[in-house]
Amino acid sequence: MTRTLTPEQARRYYERNAHKQDAQGWYEDAALERLIALGDFGNAEAVLEVGCGTGKLAELLLRDHMGAHATYIGVDISNSMLARAGTRLKHYLPRVKLSPADITLGLAASDATKDRIVATYVFDLLSMAHSRNLLTNMHRVLRPGGLICLAGLTRESEEAGMNVFSQLWTLIQRRWPWLAGGCRPVALRPLLDRTRWRIVAHETVAPRGLASEILIARKL
Repeated sequence: MTRTLTPEQARRYYERNAHKQDAQGWYEDAALERLIALGDFGNAEAVLEVGCGTGKLAELLLRDHMGAHATYIGVDISNSMLARAGTRLKHYLPRVKLSPADITLGLAASDATKDRIVATYVFDLLSMAHSRNLLTNMHRVLRPGGLICLAGLTRESEEAGMNVFSQLWTLIQRRWPWLAGGCRPVALRPLLDRTRWRIVAHETVAPRGLASEILIARKL
């Protein structure tokens, strides 16, 4: 049976391990590159990132892809992560706002105020109930025609089935979820309510054998 960390357990883990977060680029960077390429951020005016971490993706978006007047809000459960993001993004003030938030309780943003909502390696931390609640909130917060831009660990790549690396990660997460920070491979596409979302792009990448899924969907 899959075990997920409670929000408080996740907060404590990432408070202790914020300094290690950017070392995960060996499997995250390829997925983030594809998410940026597919997310049409040059036409985004208001971006919300759920689980912004150290601000690594935000820096790329603000520096190279978002318009000069586009705004960015990042939320994260870990104050240590937010502190690192604040240092990284200080040159982009006042376009940037960072806030602590437990996303399992919903999103504080007002209805129909964002045209991109980003979540990378977030749904692989959440229970099924929390995932569906978050997607409901994302739909509420997005403007008509806005996009969700998601990436996360997945069980299978398009090139092959579930590989040994993903199987091992899943086993560790099931027995000792705190060792992997609560992350485990999940499938994003089945989470979407097709009456609310239209999939724009769906890909997988598997650097060094660990698969990540990239999914872009438009609010209907």
